[in-house]
Amino acid sequence: MAQERRRHPRTATTFSAELTVGEHRLATRVINLSLGGALLDLGAARPKVAVGERVAVEIRSRSSNETFAAEGRAVQWSATRLAEPVVAIQFDELAGDAAEALEELLALASIERAR
Repeated sequence: MAQERRRHPRTATTFSAELTVGEHRLATRVINLSLGGALLDLGAARPKVAVGERVAVEIRSRSSNETFAAEGRAVQWSATRLAEPVVAIQFDELAGDAAEALEELLALASIERAR
């Protein structure tokens, strides 16, 4: 069995996000979110995202005005693993307001899942 490398638990979400890869901006859906990163469903968009490539993401809750923006890098890209292409991103180190905004979104996601 493969060893779990994640340091933070993931939370399933219904959040939307805008992913910026180079000069391309893509509307995406956040499959899951943690304090360390996110898994994004790219839907019909089929951009090639290289592992290690720098990215930026802005995540929004559909039920509130909560947002979170971060930069990071792509750590996984798959056009075949799921029905739609996905990209996993690892956030750069977060502190202050950014960390607080992410914690608020994670709490909101947990509340929405419990409903």
